[in-house]
Amino acid sequence: MQQIYSMSWNNLSPSSKVWIYKANRELTASEQDFIRKELDVFIPQWAAHGNSLFGGAEVVENWFVVLAVDESQTMASGCSIDTSVQFMKALGKELNVDFFDRMNVLISDAGEKKQVHFSEIGNHPEAKIYNPLVSTLGEFTSNWLVPVSESQFA
Repeated sequence: MQQIYSMSWNNLSPSSKVWIYKANRELTASEQDFIRKELDVFIPQWAAHGNSLFGGAEVVENWFVVLAVDESQTMASGCSIDTSVQFMKALGKELNVDFFDRMNVLISDAGEKKQVHFSEIGNHPEAKIYNPLVSTLGEFTSNWLVPVSESQFA
């Protein structure tokens, strides 16, 4: 099976599994270009037990790297997920960015993106949150930026 790397997600099923990595700061344009070039190398080589994964990746909103795998084609294995985590850790080290700080989330408050501690989300009831709990590409495209008041964090 040929592996597809689609920056636009066009070739991936809405049921594709997603992993969202939020940077601890906004990524510069040159950092995003670097990440995309690294993804161009990583995604075609990403495999589960020797089987190519039908996957894609995006740099989104200047803050996020999102990886996706269409598991109806090939299931991601523990080893393939570990490989992606190691890839993201190496990217973070190279760019001096932490993609694994789960205590801070990104919100859009009056059109301005702000990083806030998880415990302070309730202080921004009018804001929208980039929902880190989405698990499929369909959820990502339809339910990723949601009002804080309607989120699981309210």
